Amino acid sequence: MKGVLSILALAALCQGQIDISCSPSNLSCLENRTKVDQALLEISNSVTFPIQNDPFYDTPSNFTQAQPGQIVKLETQTNVTAYDVPPGTSLSRFMYASVDDKNQTVPATGIILWPFTPKTFAYNPLGTAGETKYPLVAWAHGTSGVVRQCAVSNLRNLQYDFRSVFTLANLGYAVVIADYAGLGTNVPFNYLAYKLHANDVVYGVSAAQSVFPELSTEWLSFGHSEGGGVAWAIAERQAVSPIPGFLGTIAAAPPPFPIATTSTASNSVFQAFLSFTIARLYGLDLAAIFNPIPLQALQYVESIGGCNDAGYAAFATFNASDIYSNLSWPMSAPAADFLAEYSVSGKPLGGPLLIVQGSADTVVGTVGAMLGYNATCALAANAQVSVQYVSVNNQDHNPSLYASQRLWLQWIEDRFNRFPLQEGCSMVNESSARPGASVQTAERFLVEYTKPWVTIFTSTFLPSYLWKFDLGYAQGTS
Repeated sequence: MKGVLSILALAALCQGQIDISCSPSNLSCLENRTKVDQALLEISNSVTFPIQNDPFYDTPSNFTQAQPGQIVKLETQTNVTAYDVPPGTSLSRFMYASVDDKNQTVPATGIILWPFTPKTFAYNPLGTAGETKYPLVAWAHGTSGVVRQCAVSNLRNLQYDFRSVFTLANLGYAVVIADYAGLGTNVPFNYLAYKLHANDVVYGVSAAQSVFPELSTEWLSFGHSEGGGVAWAIAERQAVSPIPGFLGTIAAAPPPFPIATTSTASNSVFQAFLSFTIARLYGLDLAAIFNPIPLQALQYVESIGGCNDAGYAAFATFNASDIYSNLSWPMSAPAADFLAEYSVSGKPLGGPLLIVQGSADTVVGTVGAMLGYNATCALAANAQVSVQYVSVNNQDHNPSLYASQRLWLQWIEDRFNRFPLQEGCSMVNESSARPGASVQTAERFLVEYTKPWVTIFTSTFLPSYLWKFDLGYAQGTS
């Protein structure tokens, strides 16, 4: 009943305070509904708001002396009562050195979700003579936002709750979660710049292992959505700049190509977020592509520490022409340069790759993942590497993680057990044995918080009168 009341409270608040009739020229209306949306859907899931109030995220004055992968701040026993993690688990936060697009050292933060007891394996590389070793899975998270407030280590459910990280910990894996430089720390965040986030994850693994000898030297990476691209980039990084112990990577719902330069702009807030990165790295002129008020609305989202939901609210009811004055900007030279530099696929891999893609994904379509798979498989250097593409039939972006859970958990266990994989590329279609109409396709539950909180990922969580508006990852349905 409490969950039902929370949904009703959300519906009442949306209906009463979030003005879904805002015009794209009314900045005060857009700012108001963004602020209301943030207060309802984001702040209560933050451990600290604003994040600047937590001294853990302050960069120490001697940071410039740190080398990539070096710990600069450590909290071995994080206060779990501030989080909504499963009973029996514990947390450790740490700050470490990573590198940016200019190969300059930058601060990054991360968090470790520890299981109650570590998982053991028939093949035991995890310690001898009575040592206790925790098998390490490096989690690469999906889009949480583009400002420091959106650090996953500052989210009460660590963003993915039982979709991935809680499940992994409950089964005995230590999950090392990198925030990506700029989420948490006060440096620019370069959204969808996969190889930079891959650096953050890999250096995060090295940093965690350096201060927690109970972590296994063997590790694998796993990511979803934006993190799926990051996980793919980690496998490519391992081919040219490896760190020891890498067992493989899982790229779930990955967009190998962070922007499509063959199509015009969409109304996706993610594309709008990305434009800020392209402007910073390649000089894209934001004033020349945005209509003035939507640009100010997006800047307002950032100024108040808004994350995904606040971004949705800013653009919720608009089409692309309401947002942009130049719909062809994704085909511009700066966008093409970003695509060339930060796409994944078509490169040598430093270990096995499992791609998990929902066939009904409305956020990251199957076309990009398939193109990336084909480009990677066509490379002679990958002929002896296992690359498997699993299509999860009739499942969407987040639900595909649940539907394929048995498969990816087994894949992870097999890697730690050193079971051999077939070399080369293969494809698998995973379908339910039950009749299609009887299979759940929507994600209808999330972890419930002390404060009423519901994240709008799809129209599933909205009252029916709001379904036609684009308030979630998926395009609005009318």
